[in-house]
Amino acid sequence: MSSDKSPGTEDTVKGQVFAEHRRLDVLFVEARDAFEGKKEGSDSALEAFHALREALETHFDQEDRLYYPAIWALRQDLKTGLREFVSEHEKFRNQLEHIDAVLARGDFEAGGRAIDALAGEFGRHEVREESMLRGLSRELEDAD
Repeated sequence: MSSDKSPGTEDTVKGQVFAEHRRLDVLFVEARDAFEGKKEGSDSALEAFHALREALETHFDQEDRLYYPAIWALRQDLKTGLREFVSEHEKFRNQLEHIDAVLARGDFEAGGRAIDALAGEFGRHEVREESMLRGLSRELEDAD
């Protein structure tokens, strides 16, 4: 994924979202590593998945309830794109529920594959989201 790390970057919404994305990227790697080669139950794999799920749920809630409504209140032209992000968040939540159900059945191999698929989809989501935030940031800088 990308790196936008300059002084004071995390003080902006863009910086906070980007920092959170990098943290989530690390949790995806940890979860994928924990599931590597697992065909049956593993406490460390379950812990890694639950940490990832909790972090993703919190992240989605922040974006859906805090960041996006503020952005679309100011930029009606972005509302359609932001709604697409919210819709993707709901899809990711459904995938997390599915993975949880697969793991509850003890199928860690399928759970690992599902985490891999989610990681790829979420990575593409991050790229589009960060592109939108970079564009907004440039517009604000140009307006100064």
